Amino acid sequence: MNALPALIAILVPLLGSLFMALAGFGMGERVARIGIGALAVSTVAALLSLYQTVRFDSILLTAPDLPLFLTPTLLVDRLASVMMVVITAVSLVVHVYSLRAMQGDGGYVRFFALLGLLTSVLLALVTSGHLLWFFAAWHAVSWILVALIGFNKDSDAARTAGRTTLYVQSAGDLALLAGIVVISMTFGTFDLTKIVQTLATSPIPRLGSGMGWSIRATDVIAGLLVLSVMTKSAQFPFHVWLPGTIEAPTPVSAMLHAGIVNAGGFLVNRLAPIFGSAPTTLYLLFMIGAMTALIGASTMLTQSSVKRALVYSTMGQMGYMVMECGLGAFALGIFHLCAHGLFKATLFLNSGANIHKARVEFKHPPQRTAGDTPAFSLTPWATGLFVTLILPLIIIVMAFELVHVPLFEAQGTMIFLFFAWVTSSQAVFSLYRMNTVASWKVSVTMIATLTAISFTYLWAGEAFTHFLYPEPGQVAAYFQAAAWNPTLFGAFIATASIFIIAVWAILYGKSHGYTLALPLWWRRLRACLYIAFLNALFIEELVQAVGPWRRTRFPKRQGTPSCTEASQS
Repeated sequence: MNALPALIAILVPLLGSLFMALAGFGMGERVARIGIGALAVSTVAALLSLYQTVRFDSILLTAPDLPLFLTPTLLVDRLASVMMVVITAVSLVVHVYSLRAMQGDGGYVRFFALLGLLTSVLLALVTSGHLLWFFAAWHAVSWILVALIGFNKDSDAARTAGRTTLYVQSAGDLALLAGIVVISMTFGTFDLTKIVQTLATSPIPRLGSGMGWSIRATDVIAGLLVLSVMTKSAQFPFHVWLPGTIEAPTPVSAMLHAGIVNAGGFLVNRLAPIFGSAPTTLYLLFMIGAMTALIGASTMLTQSSVKRALVYSTMGQMGYMVMECGLGAFALGIFHLCAHGLFKATLFLNSGANIHKARVEFKHPPQRTAGDTPAFSLTPWATGLFVTLILPLIIIVMAFELVHVPLFEAQGTMIFLFFAWVTSSQAVFSLYRMNTVASWKVSVTMIATLTAISFTYLWAGEAFTHFLYPEPGQVAAYFQAAAWNPTLFGAFIATASIFIIAVWAILYGKSHGYTLALPLWWRRLRACLYIAFLNALFIEELVQAVGPWRRTRFPKRQGTPSCTEASQS
């Protein structure tokens, strides 16, 4: 099959970047238009590659006349083609936004050259079928990211953010390199297709058999890869590099949060057979993802800075993505990756536009008073309760009957149901802030939101999963590898459900004037937790104190209240 579209998608941004770096100085806005044109061509080529993989089959192209361990291999399968479309589409939008946003900046040409280079390297990463070239692209992303974070900024904060990013990313990159070395020693090749074939047809090799102990090679490899996933996708506590990225220009933040930070989910899916052969690693991924999602979301809710709130929102979303991978729902992780990439890019670009507008058109926001809180309305409350507790189950059961999938056949199916329910509950729960003057509109919005989200998750669970993993039994094997003890799994689902319902009821009631009388110790504990999350659990201060940059002076947070003061306010 013709590999030309994939090659065009990868090489055109690279050629545009080289041209801008060598001949772009003095061209002004024309440089940006060259970058936009290159990305437009690359996006069309990526779409054509996606069509080819859907209509025909995967593309595998190996360069001739090079030593085996250096031979680059182009692998464009369904996973790679989906990622190519996401990367080029997001980069095209960022290029268009940057045309005006970066005007007047002294590094205008250099910025677009780096942005085009980053896009090309990301495309090379997702289409690499050779692990050494995969690592080369993976590590190059770290260096380009560091260059963009401190772009045209000579400040302690920018320098510290760049160094933190470099150190954390390098630790994960070394872990990935170590994992690749073990893969080569175990399977005798760097070729991804051969590694997958070996895992499918041969017993899993064991390490240390002649030393009185033995361990499955896939457990060691997956354990090393987990560290690389944690650093690149900002999992706790390796998320410390992510807050510093707000020092970068807004288009860089958009590209970072839409593309680079999602790389951990792609790595798990690219090496899915290895992770699927290491159940212990999947349990570890789930725990890491759950902790990251909880800490990221809680920290996000306490931030007053728009960009910091979005940063910790990304951290929480990456936690969800890793959780899904840890549950064996690899395809759902990619679906989450795509959705997050698209909406987070637009959120960052929109936040940048609004921050700029606030600076040039300063005005105070409208003031709210206690009297502005809408009175309690039974109709939206009852509707929200119904669609949160009952309707999701009805819709999903009916839909599973339509697509002929047994509902309680495996934990994997319950996982899809649970995530659909949680997502729809969050969406419905957010509507409690809406004015309830026309309560029937709120009720209709709740039902429509729930229906759309539920069926979207069903599509992700069925069509998207079978699209990425069409081999019979492959998805079931991953779910089986990640399966929990049934009692523990049921207890987790029940506990999480009760917690979500309780919080939903408390906050909805509070928004309408109904509050619980809480004891003093609980109010103080809640205040202390708020202060801790407001300061991101003081992880950034800890890293600054023990890191290689500890002698650098950093701006201190001002006005942080004590737990007692916060509990009384």
